[in-house]
Parts: sequence; C-alpha cells; structure tokens
Amino acid sequence: MIIKSKNFVLKLEEILKDDLPTERYNEYEINVLRLIQSWHSSVQNFSHHTSGSTGRPKKIEISRDKIEISASATMAAIDPLGSIKRSLLCLNPLFIGGAMVVYRALIFDHDLTLLEPANELQFQLDDQPFDLVSLAPLQFYKLSKKQIDAFKVVLIGGAPIAVLDTPYKSKVFSTFGMTETVSHIALREIASEIFETTGDTIIGLTDDQTLKIKGSITDHKWLKTNDIVDMIDARSFKWIGRADFIINSGGIKINPEYVEKLLKEQFDGDIMIAYLPDKNLGKKAVLLSDGNTQNINFSTLPKYHKPKDVFFNQVIFKTENGKIDRLKTQSQFEKKQ
Repeated sequence: MIIKSKNFVLKLEEILKDDLPTERYNEYEINVLRLIQSWHSSVQNFSHHTSGSTGRPKKIEISRDKIEISASATMAAIDPLGSIKRSLLCLNPLFIGGAMVVYRALIFDHDLTLLEPANELQFQLDDQPFDLVSLAPLQFYKLSKKQIDAFKVVLIGGAPIAVLDTPYKSKVFSTFGMTETVSHIALREIASEIFETTGDTIIGLTDDQTLKIKGSITDHKWLKTNDIVDMIDARSFKWIGRADFIINSGGIKINPEYVEKLLKEQFDGDIMIAYLPDKNLGKKAVLLSDGNTQNINFSTLPKYHKPKDVFFNQVIFKTENGKIDRLKTQSQFEKKQ
C-alpha cells in the first residue's frame, strides 16, 4: 500500500515506524498519518465528531468491528469484483466521511492519495486515474463531466443532492447515513430517487412516521432517526427530508431540503430555505442565496411551496465539515430582518 501527498510518497510500513518525521508534513497529512497508525495499533475504539448540521457537534466512539462492517458493506455494494485499487481522499479525516475513505483503503489495501479539501478541486489525473473518491456535494458540482468520468466510482455524501440524468461513465452514488451508523447505510444511483440499503441493514417507520434502521451496524437494535422517507420496502426508500427542519406555513408543511434539491442546479453557490414570521401564515418560507442568480424557475416546486421572498448575497454558514449550518444561518438571518 502506497500513501501519497504533495509532501511525501510513503509505503505503509514506513508510516508505521515510531520515528516518522511528522515535522515535514502539514496538519492535514498528519491527521491522516495518525489515523493510519491508530488503525494498525491495538486501539479498538475511534473517536469522530458529528457534523453539527442539526445541533451541537458531539464526539462519538466507534468500534473497530463497526468500521469493518461498514467498509465491507460499502465495498460489496460498489465493487463486488474487487477492481478498486486506488482511492483519493479529499475530505476532512476527522469526520466519519473522510475517515472511512482511509479505513476502506487500509482494510481493502488501496493505494491512497491525499488532497486537502477545497470547494474547487483541481485533480491532477495521471495515466492511471483514481478508482474511488468520496465528495461533498459542492465539490461534486464544481467538477466537469470529464473529471467525474475519470473515476470508477464516486460517492457523494454529507448533504442531499438532486437526481441527475447525466450519462456518466463512472458509477456515481448519493449516500445516506450519519456518524452513528459509521458513515452511510444506503446508496442510490445518481439518476434514481431510490436508496437501497447496504449490508444487512433493514429499515422501518417509527410511530411518528420517521425512519428507523436496524442491522449489524446498530447491533441489530432499532436506531431511530429524524428523517422523513417514503418507504418502499424493508431495504429501499425515497428520502424526503428532516422532520426537525419542516416549515409549517399556513398549514402547508414545507421541507426545506426537498425544495433546495429541486432548485440547486440553477445556482452556482449555496442556497437555503429559511423562514420569517408572518401574521397570516405563522411562518413564510424564503430563499437565501449567497450569490445573485436572477430569473429563478420555480415551476418544479409543489403547489404552495414557492418561497415568498428571495434574499441574495446572504451569508450561509457552514459547519466544520462543509454542511450548511441551518441553525446559525437562520438565527443570523432573523437578527438582520
């Protein structure tokens, strides 16, 4: 196994030496190297933080066997023939999405190249393109079709992404999961609305009609979520949104993430559906954009879901791992009105 970055090319056995000269490397590289060293030590539990997009970030302990279960379930779904040999890491390894790129490479003996995360990724692809990459939606949107097609498999996670019918040569999947489930437990092909669970994970609905999950990754106990889904069967579903983000506007329940997903392709930057108090509706939905896109087409939205106002050039705050911080953005937006 080879681990490669702008500052080094190292074999796995070199990284596992006690005298690794970390002073030569930047913080991003050091975090990855320490993760690799921890995996090859006697450590049985690994700490990772939730994103903080739905509340205050919290530290979660994840066992080695759960990481192996998650990695095996993913690879069985995306690479049943074992053809993936080279992975690219361009996410923060301190969060579970980035960490799983490293763990999967270690468990399945992939060569691993490190590229510090950025909104605009410029991949220097050689004659042997990377086989596997995990991306945040904003990273994905910044790449050309040619760049996407240079990979065998692309995993997109961290936030919802629209259904795209672009005929990519590569396999492109949107992922569904959370830190508590050790990254994703379901995948959908980018041209489909339907998520299929991985491994032995099955799903159901709670009494309040939100998603619950059970399988090896949850110790075969039901894990309740706050996600609203259209359940197709015990292993497939359509994701609708988060129950805690629903805006009740005059009795119409507006799902911000669903509306954003339908509008996102019209914008170069970030958007967010927020709300303002309204004497008639209680709350009225509004659209925040960090750019100045004009001539927005709202025709794809369900009836009564069109935002009442659009606010351009707004600050849309992000969590440390790049997700929209809805609570902070909503709070700061209301203070300005």
